[in-house]
Amino acid sequence: MSTPRNDLPDRPTRCGGAARRGAGVTTTELLVTFFVASMLIGMVSIAVSHTNRAKYAAVCTTNLRGIGLAFMQYAGDNGGSLPSTVNTPAQWEDLLRTYVHRNLFHCPADNELFTSLGSSYDWRDTGDPMTTLAGRSFSQVSRTQISLAFDALPGWHDPARVQVLYLDNTVRLVDQDALLLDLTTPIRNAP
Repeated sequence: MSTPRNDLPDRPTRCGGAARRGAGVTTTELLVTFFVASMLIGMVSIAVSHTNRAKYAAVCTTNLRGIGLAFMQYAGDNGGSLPSTVNTPAQWEDLLRTYVHRNLFHCPADNELFTSLGSSYDWRDTGDPMTTLAGRSFSQVSRTQISLAFDALPGWHDPARVQVLYLDNTVRLVDQDALLLDLTTPIRNAP
């Protein structure tokens, strides 16, 4: 029976250096491995984050288009007029829930408003008779590109930007300042 011989000299390696006996991983090798692993984890998490953002934006777009259709159905059932909460304690979402499920008012990128308010969105109920759509009929609107509903807070899909549903049922990601400008612009073109 042969016994291991510990008195043998170090054998040269292919690189010309001495072979390490019983050596594990050096501190440098361990640090390099951790660095490479952390870089890979960082790149994967960024890719997943971008994928989730795109997925959330797509779901939000679908939600806004569904809300737009609910507005159209509401107007069809109410003499062509959009909801008005002036004479009712109900919120605009409550008036549209006859036409859409409650979950349609939840943007998946919203981690703050939906749980407390029941909606991630707001709509063009400005309180100003020149700019509001509340209680108005479509015939009272002469501008072609006018915002109808939008993310209640900017930044869910892109910093300082908001998903906006327009009356023609298109959805665009716009700068928050552009939305604020649109909300202060009268719904009728000047004669």
